[in-house]
Amino acid sequence: MQYDIILKKPKLTILIFTIITFFIALQAVNVTITSDIEVYMPAGQPSVDLLNKIRQDWPVDSLMIYLEANNITSVESLKEIDSMETALNPTNDESDQVVYTASIASLVKDTNANIPVIGKDEIPDRQKYVNFLLRFIPDEIKYKLITKDYRNGVIIVTTNKDADVDALLNQKVYPIVESTNNVKAFPTGMLTLYSETIKWIMDRVYVVSALSLLLILFILYLFHKDMKTVLIAIAPVLYSVALTFGTMGMMPVEFAPTVIAVLPLLGALGVAYSLHMINYFMEIRDGKEEAVKRMIAKTGRAVFLSAITTIVGFASLLTSIMPPIQNMGLAFVIGVSYCFISTMILIPCLLIAFTPRKRVELKWDSLANLTRYRKQILGLLAIITIVSIISIPEVSTRSSVWEMMPQKMQSMVVMKEYSKNFNAGQSGVILVESTPEGILEPKLLEKLDEMEKMINTGVENVSMYSIVDVIKKMNFGRLPKTREETRRIVENLPDKYKVMMLDENYSKTLIYVEMPITPLKETRRSVISIDQIIAQYNKEINGYGKISQLTGLAAITVELNQLLMSQQFRFMFISLILVYVCLLLVFRSFKYASFSIVPIILLLIWQPSMLVLLHIPLNVATITVSSIAIGVGIDFAVHITERVREEITRRSGLQAIKVTLSRKSPSLAEATIALIGGGIPIFLMEYEMISQFITLVLFMLVFACISAILSLAAIYAWKNGKLLEKMEMNLSSQK
Repeated sequence: MQYDIILKKPKLTILIFTIITFFIALQAVNVTITSDIEVYMPAGQPSVDLLNKIRQDWPVDSLMIYLEANNITSVESLKEIDSMETALNPTNDESDQVVYTASIASLVKDTNANIPVIGKDEIPDRQKYVNFLLRFIPDEIKYKLITKDYRNGVIIVTTNKDADVDALLNQKVYPIVESTNNVKAFPTGMLTLYSETIKWIMDRVYVVSALSLLLILFILYLFHKDMKTVLIAIAPVLYSVALTFGTMGMMPVEFAPTVIAVLPLLGALGVAYSLHMINYFMEIRDGKEEAVKRMIAKTGRAVFLSAITTIVGFASLLTSIMPPIQNMGLAFVIGVSYCFISTMILIPCLLIAFTPRKRVELKWDSLANLTRYRKQILGLLAIITIVSIISIPEVSTRSSVWEMMPQKMQSMVVMKEYSKNFNAGQSGVILVESTPEGILEPKLLEKLDEMEKMINTGVENVSMYSIVDVIKKMNFGRLPKTREETRRIVENLPDKYKVMMLDENYSKTLIYVEMPITPLKETRRSVISIDQIIAQYNKEINGYGKISQLTGLAAITVELNQLLMSQQFRFMFISLILVYVCLLLVFRSFKYASFSIVPIILLLIWQPSMLVLLHIPLNVATITVSSIAIGVGIDFAVHITERVREEITRRSGLQAIKVTLSRKSPSLAEATIALIGGGIPIFLMEYEMISQFITLVLFMLVFACISAILSLAAIYAWKNGKLLEKMEMNLSSQK
């Protein structure tokens, strides 16, 4: 037997496996986690392609510093803001990772520099002169940088897409905001939110993991009352987690924050695999080496079948067109593989080297009585299924970038305040392209002005500004009549406007669009309305230029949500097919495979009612739950079916299912309860998206356990077990 060598040297085997695990686990520090919503978008999506095209000419990625003061436009406040901007961007090149900054202070300074004869490139010392300069700044732009009561403002810090945001925050932004006097400053903005979300997770994950481990240990001890058995059962979990995250650290990919769910899932699987083997060992216990060999031959096979079907279930995520979901599927596949390997190496060796003295044989004979209530069970399952089907239209499909951030994080709290005070937060841009100097064409500017007015007045919660507003402000509220007049005005504009809105040969311009943080339904309506108005004006300016559709945060969010439902059905369908084919191959029986898949089909049909009941939307996190439920939930059905097939060889069909329910249910229930215990501490992360995800996973797996026990008890006990006996006879005759 291939295990003989390992079993002769169990302690040496454990030592070698520990050393290998240790060196792989060292790479876990290199795991890359990102909450950037753009990475969810597959290649070729219109909004992302357009945004990347714009990035070639303009930096459109930014973080923000939110400001509070009695009067942001006072000379003292403006000078302090100006010094903050100088510290943030001391050079004109990009060596400091900042392309440019924008604030009311920098616009006042640039406007002052453009005043003929008396103008200087500085913040004036006299308040009256400052107030005079403020009149030259278009209101559409001014009130995107300060509130109308002058008590709040922002500094926009633009960077390139590949900037080291963590370094920028730690080396510049955080020290600068902590040293202000006249104004209070708070870091926020999308890049800050992305960075601090990862920090929020990493600051809590170790404490949460430790608490999860302690709760799992406590629950296992309640079942076994023997610490040695508990430590043996938990060992594969620790090894598989270390190996999984170590391997992830070696991979040059970015993972979504929900990859943290690998921890409780590996905890559930590792504990389940261990318990199935340990409980079988306790059941026979006839000479430890012989007992271990029988355990490997019987339960080891069931664990192998369970691991294969689980891996196949998770493999459906690899077909996603969204990179982070692909990577998440890869992490699960790697994790389950390590879970199986760790269990099959460690459990036999640990049971021989450190055999538990206390024998605790788990069996729940009362569960055998379920076979008496076949019709009632099937009726109950049917009612739950019908109710869930009815609830499908009530499922919310929603994936907002704001829900992907911890809501109590300070930068998120500040972002909400900014959104409320500035009616902004979901920034977007529109690209206008023309021939060289085509942007200077008055007829094009007129149409852009009309379009801007229509969007600002006709689309709720949307405000936009462009070079048109600046030109009008500098030309006494009217648009120029000729290209020459337009060129003269544009060439005398403060540099900040030209950097933000125009390219070098005046063939392209950016229109900036702002929306507040609103529910997805409202965001979608606004994005669609803007794009419809743009399409209308594209026809009217034909010959002068072309206006792109809206891109940026709001547009990407809407586009992403359109992909969610199709991806959900894709994962579910592929996962079910793969698992069913796998069951056919391992059981070599159409009926056994079909019966074993029934609990999972029920579970998937029940998912909508769980989403509605728990008020959890279908989003970029919960979209993967179906595949997780199939991948992990099939574990319950496989173990029940495999034990039934083992028992049917030496007893009647009815007795086989009764013994299976009595002997297998404790291990299934114990693993499920341990999963719940291990998952509860994750709520301490105070991260709503992960909390929703874990809540749904826990509910799905609890119902997977219940569904497997109840449905298979009813099916296999049909006609008092005669169905089972007939199936086994047919299989025997085919061999």
